[in-house]
Amino acid sequence: MVSRVFDPVWEIPLAILLAVAVAIQEGLRWRFVGLLLFVDAIVPLIFFLIMLYNRQISNWDIRNRKQRIPLYLFTLICHLGGIWMAHELGKNELVQVLAVFYGVAIVFFLITLKWKISLHTGVNAVLITAINMFFEWKYIWLYAILCLVAWARVEQKHHTWAQAMMGAIVGGGMVAIGLAWVVVK
Repeated sequence: MVSRVFDPVWEIPLAILLAVAVAIQEGLRWRFVGLLLFVDAIVPLIFFLIMLYNRQISNWDIRNRKQRIPLYLFTLICHLGGIWMAHELGKNELVQVLAVFYGVAIVFFLITLKWKISLHTGVNAVLITAINMFFEWKYIWLYAILCLVAWARVEQKHHTWAQAMMGAIVGGGMVAIGLAWVVVK
C-alpha cells in the first residue's frame, strides 16, 4: 500500500507541477503547463502501461533491472522534450529546475545499467527535498514518509536496504546540490 501511494508514477508529475509552481512568476500559461505534463508525465505513463500490457515488463514494480532500461530511456527523451519546450518559450527558471530533475534521472538511468537502485526512494527524496528547498525547510517532517517508503520497499523484497538508501541519498543529494546551485546562481 505504501509503495502504491508514494509511487514514482504519481510523484514524478507532482515534482513537475512543483517546478511549474515555483516558476509561475515567469507568466506560464495553463496550456503550456498541460502540454508539459502531457509530454513529461502522461506519455511516459502510456508507454509504461503499453509495456506492461505487452508483457515487456513483468510487473508494475519492474523487479527485473534490465526491463527498466527501455522505460527509463524513453522517459529521459520525453523529459528532454519538456525542457526543450520550456527553453523555447523562454521559461529560464523552469528550465533550470527541470534540468536538475533531468540530471537526477540521467544518474538513475546510468546506475540502473549496472545495479538496481530504488526509484521509489529516489523520487520521494527528490520531491521531499525540492519541497523543503522551495518552502524554506518548513516540511522537514516529510522525510518520515521517505523512511516509510524505504522500509516498505525492503519489507516487500523489492530492494535491499543498500538499494533503498542509495536511491534516497542520490535523489535527495543531487536535488539539494542542484537546486542550491540554481538558486544561488
